[in-house]
Amino acid sequence: MLGGQLKVPTLHGHVQIRIPAGSQNGQKLRLKGKGLPSSDGREGDLHVQLKVDIPKSISSEEKELWEKLRQTSSFQPGQDR
Repeated sequence: MLGGQLKVPTLHGHVQIRIPAGSQNGQKLRLKGKGLPSSDGREGDLHVQLKVDIPKSISSEEKELWEKLRQTSSFQPGQDR
């Protein structure tokens, strides 16, 4: 929700990528020049597909904070924004 950073393996070793705030499950990010080389020798792009993991269990304090956020948020799941 707030974005962040993630270490991703590539053909050239691990790279740190920035996950933009508001990124959605299934969204693809392009890492320019980090993919397989093309037939003319240029480095191709690597595409990373985001998988958003939701915690299966949270503490009572976390639950209380999420409930407060739900009450103050204008976000309505399933509706176009």
